[in-house]
Amino acid sequence: MSLPAEEAASLIPARVLSEHRGAWDVVTPDDAVVRARVPGAMLHRADDRRDLPAVGDWVALDPERALIVHVAERAGAFLRQRAGRRTEPQIVAANVDTVFIVTDPVGDFSPRRIERYRAAITAGGATPIVVVNKADLAHADRRAQLAQCLPADLAVAWVSALDGGAIEALSPYLQPGRTVALVGSSGVGKSTLVNRLLGDARQDTSAVRASDGTGRHTTTRRELVRLPSGALLIDTPGMRELALWADDDGDPLVHDPVGEVAQGCRFADCQHDGEPGCAVARAVDEGRLTRAQLEAHDQLQRELAYQRRRQDESLARAERDKWKQIHKRYRARTKASPKS
Repeated sequence: MSLPAEEAASLIPARVLSEHRGAWDVVTPDDAVVRARVPGAMLHRADDRRDLPAVGDWVALDPERALIVHVAERAGAFLRQRAGRRTEPQIVAANVDTVFIVTDPVGDFSPRRIERYRAAITAGGATPIVVVNKADLAHADRRAQLAQCLPADLAVAWVSALDGGAIEALSPYLQPGRTVALVGSSGVGKSTLVNRLLGDARQDTSAVRASDGTGRHTTTRRELVRLPSGALLIDTPGMRELALWADDDGDPLVHDPVGEVAQGCRFADCQHDGEPGCAVARAVDEGRLTRAQLEAHDQLQRELAYQRRRQDESLARAERDKWKQIHKRYRARTKASPKS
């Protein structure tokens, strides 16, 4: 969007820290935090939430009116299908370099869920890192067992947020100017980890339920904070579900192990089920891919196919509703001003 030179001269850059109902907290170059809104025209033009500011976005701010008048093009975004019945994308975090997939070695550990996170993160242009918190609960044999369940190409950090070892283990990813996001289920210790990285008890924490090992939400909204190292951290509430969003930009699974190998298949639409020249089948026979990886990939492909159908139906419904409203307004004008 181009702005008149006079208007552009009055704007300042800012970054979105958090989102509230109809408002966003942004930080300016002089470290002032401003509660800002967007013009009605921006809301009217927005096709979905992707056209509005999200946590991590760089924006142009009109400081006199506390208005966000422009959202800069994103370097990438971690997207998911919004929880609930509505078919709508949700930006978990924008302009992120690295995403920590936080889990624990006891009740929460799920290789399938980690693969789903990895697909969404890499599709958004960030690097996924598995952070196994509460490492003190796992003995050496358990760690080795869990490590075998994870893809060999995924970096894994074993930490215990309670004893301070997390800072040393994660410091390579927390360099000045880098933006990192934390995602994971409730009860895995994300808030405790954030407190340890911040060096204070900024985030409330609560114990997991002894009955089922699940945790209570202690982070209620996505928020960007600055760490002592100079890195920027986006904390997110615990996710009960992560449904992939089938973006128009490409296949979210192209960067997983199976997707990368599949690029060498003879046929672009290879189903990896006996077709000649199938690179995936050859990789399985040679031990470079496992049957479990192929099954996980196939399951995510089925989910994406279902998600694409949902999105197509939602777009078609929105288009029908738009034309119904146009015809309704036309009939109302014609009735109010009949031809003589």
